[in-house]
Amino acid sequence: GAAPMAAATAPDFGAVAYSLRGPVGLWWALLAALAIAGVVGAVVAIPALRLSGVYMALATAAFAVVLDRWIFTLPSFELLGVRFALFDQGSVSLVGPDLFGWKLNTTAEITVFAAVCLAVAGLGIALLRRSRFGRRLIALRDSEAAYATLGGSLLAARVLVFALSAAIAGLGGALYGMQLQAVAPDQFNLVAGLPIFLIVTIAGLGAVGAGLFTGLVFAGPLNVIPVLWPGLQNLAQVLPSLGGIAFGGGVLREGAIGPMRKDWFPMLRDRIVGPALILVLLALWALRLLDTIDGWMFTAGAVVAAIAARLWHRARTRPEPGPAEVPVEWWGIKRPWNSKDGEVLDRAVATGS
Repeated sequence: GAAPMAAATAPDFGAVAYSLRGPVGLWWALLAALAIAGVVGAVVAIPALRLSGVYMALATAAFAVVLDRWIFTLPSFELLGVRFALFDQGSVSLVGPDLFGWKLNTTAEITVFAAVCLAVAGLGIALLRRSRFGRRLIALRDSEAAYATLGGSLLAARVLVFALSAAIAGLGGALYGMQLQAVAPDQFNLVAGLPIFLIVTIAGLGAVGAGLFTGLVFAGPLNVIPVLWPGLQNLAQVLPSLGGIAFGGGVLREGAIGPMRKDWFPMLRDRIVGPALILVLLALWALRLLDTIDGWMFTAGAVVAAIAARLWHRARTRPEPGPAEVPVEWWGIKRPWNSKDGEVLDRAVATGS
């Protein structure tokens, strides 16, 4: 849980690194944002890893406060002959990347690009979990002593985890800054990131889809409820807290994604229901691209299609009702006697069961 806390400081560095190295949207500035944010995560990890549990989380949170209240408020300065200007003017400007001649300017284009980056990052993490190194990290989570006994380096593994999580968060900060076109340090401070961290925890820190779940929950109900029901705006703001109470109370012990996978993944693997759902979603997407329906209709149609597919799959996989079990003393009375019944009784008397 401390790695996501350490990564809470990385979006700042990702946005700043991209703005400094990509003032005109150079594509390799994204790689610079990943690298710089990863280095920051590793630097935070080295002293924090001497602690454990809640103390590690407090240490990383303290580091984030130091960055918010001091480092990011500094004017431009020089270090070893190199001039640094983080948020020198109070904010930094960012533009969409230039992907080999394809310039991303509009918010819609940057949003689609961010979705592609999220999908690639999720796929990469899934492949990492299946790799030899990923299996060793899972073993580290289960038993640090066993991992060390097998010859693994606890410090190296933890630093790599911190650096990787910070790099992904730095990419997210750069993409978020592109959409806003200008970002200030207050938009990435610790307090502003706590609701996001809480939703990630509710989703399940070990789940690959936690990023998508967090984005849907944070940008969905928190924005939709005030628009549809303005009187419930205050309720929308406390939804993450209600989810945290449910998580702390044991309602979501494994996180929200675990039960969702058990309920929904079999439906997607269904050879009939899964392809049908995909076709319906593609049809809705085509209608949205043609402006036949608006975003609200697309979202409502997708939700209705998913629920209908879930009910269809449940009806298809429902077991056939079998004959009611009749107690042994009613054999031959409530149901016809057959030759196998005698064999069953003789075996039960012989074995005493």
